[in-house]
Amino acid sequence: MIERSSQPWRGFLVGLALLPFNCLWVLFMESMTAKGPFVSTISLMFNVVFILVFLALANAVMRRLRPGLALTRAEMIIVYLMLTIGTSVAGHDMLQVLVSVMAAGTWKGASVEALARTMAYTTPYWLVVSRPEALYGFYNGDSTLYQWSAIGAWLTPLLWWTGFAVVLVFVMVCLSVLLRPLWADRERLTFPIIRLPFELTEVGTPILRSKVFWIGFAAAGVIDLVNGLNYIYPSVPALAMYVDVGGHVSSAPWSALGWLPLTFYPGVIGLAFLIPVDLLFSCTIFFFWWKALYILAAAVGTQTQPGPYAESVFPYTIDQIFGACLAIAFVSVWSGRRYFGHVLRRIVGQSSEVADSGEAMGFRLAALGAVLGVALLVAFSVHAGMSLHLALLFFIIYFALSIAIARVRAELGSPVHDFHMGGPDRALPRVIGTINLGPRDLGMLTQYYWFNRAYRAHPMAGSLEGLQMMKWARGSARPLTAAVMVAVVVAIVSGVWWWLHLGYRMGAATHWRAMDWFGLEAYTRLQSWLESPTSGNTTSLLAIGAGFATTLLLALARTRFVGFPLHPVALPIAASWSIHLYWTPMFIAGVVKLLVFRYGGLRLYQRVLPLFYGLIVGESLVACTWPIVGAITGAPIYNAFGW
Repeated sequence: MIERSSQPWRGFLVGLALLPFNCLWVLFMESMTAKGPFVSTISLMFNVVFILVFLALANAVMRRLRPGLALTRAEMIIVYLMLTIGTSVAGHDMLQVLVSVMAAGTWKGASVEALARTMAYTTPYWLVVSRPEALYGFYNGDSTLYQWSAIGAWLTPLLWWTGFAVVLVFVMVCLSVLLRPLWADRERLTFPIIRLPFELTEVGTPILRSKVFWIGFAAAGVIDLVNGLNYIYPSVPALAMYVDVGGHVSSAPWSALGWLPLTFYPGVIGLAFLIPVDLLFSCTIFFFWWKALYILAAAVGTQTQPGPYAESVFPYTIDQIFGACLAIAFVSVWSGRRYFGHVLRRIVGQSSEVADSGEAMGFRLAALGAVLGVALLVAFSVHAGMSLHLALLFFIIYFALSIAIARVRAELGSPVHDFHMGGPDRALPRVIGTINLGPRDLGMLTQYYWFNRAYRAHPMAGSLEGLQMMKWARGSARPLTAAVMVAVVVAIVSGVWWWLHLGYRMGAATHWRAMDWFGLEAYTRLQSWLESPTSGNTTSLLAIGAGFATTLLLALARTRFVGFPLHPVALPIAASWSIHLYWTPMFIAGVVKLLVFRYGGLRLYQRVLPLFYGLIVGESLVACTWPIVGAITGAPIYNAFGW
């Protein structure tokens, strides 16, 4: 079918119309009920799939009735990218933490004198809501946002953080422009996560006419429909999706096994089916490798708290995750050093074998944007009181982690990559020592908690995947930078507005437990830094080095030994919190995919692939519909990814 020429402004308008309501939907699912589904914590965001499916259906109708009003594929990709970036920014690991950090310290400091003193000499007043009286209505309700005492208190920090976020994400877009040709065109990475969204943007959406697709859709949809009905009417039999095996192990040292759920999430099985088999099995192997280390630590008496957050004792999981991610970033850039040499030649105007005419921006502008963007972020930090060397080191590490996450998704499509507490805001104080950092250094590391608490929804990965989708569609990538920037601003402004509008009416303290939770995590850590200063932790540095070296050795083994079964990326993924929920679906998908290739080859894989697309769409639609039902009825509603 021949499409009319694309007009990016149409995609912008649709994205702008949908973004505020999408933000409300995400906030309702993830914070206002605090029950989920937590759509922003999985690589392929199910709320965006939900919207994309209905856009595709509406487009099909429009092509019959008014063809000129139907969106083109390029316009659909713009909508998808804006919703993905908007969900990332408004999601569980960014905006929802930011609002809490802006408010919780001041609010709790009004009744806790020690915290008030801490805030006074560590935290710039213009980055937080500095007047406790302006927060009374927000936390207790029965008030209104629409009075200057409330608006004025929030306006200054909101403007500063919005500008900061725009620059932060702009640097990510610039890096994505520089990396996309290397990873997609030269290294031929497969970008598994966006395979389904790209299918849904195709003219006529042929995937929706596949009978195999609808079998998968029905299987996933019926499971979530039955379980949702059971939640409302207990007489309806439920289909168990979650069983915690680890909770039944109580004798030492085996109790260090900790949380060990067995889950069955059809949508995750569908997504995992797109992942290479070696990564799926590597994740399972390394998942139990980490569990074995926890048991060993308990057996020799070095660990009493099971799991990765017993951070000061063996096996120093968070430190090793941090080192492994740095190694992934290093390998990703080092392996492309010849390419970057040609990019540099292009930037300085010399002859080069790489071209940038089809990219979202020229390489010279992308490189300049990345450098100036980092300079602005460092200047912001220094203005807020952070030392220059610490600010520069912080953002170098942060963007290295951003590259690692984008690489993990582009190459392997892992459904999770949270790396909780694995960012520079934690690593730098441990390695340098809090005793060697000033109060404002520690205060700004606390303020930066909002985009470093976890990395499940990461704008760089989403922006790079949007660029690649447009490249596959052979459309113009030039409008995508503006689409990302607009999505960031709209997501922050509309997301904060929803928070405040509803908070002053309903009371955040009584309705949204995460409102205090995130901020208090950050400020409790800040108080511990100040009250119990530490020198540099050599053991932590060695653990970071161990994670870095192990990942490098695994990467080297894969290049030297054909068929080496362990993938280096699996090492940090398997140590993350989220892998507990998804290791079983990933293992199931790995077994099924292995059998498909062994007994039917590529031909059978292509025939059954729509079935797994159907699992993703079926679970996306039903799982995301239940919260809408809950919002309408006011009744507690089933969470398809509950635990």
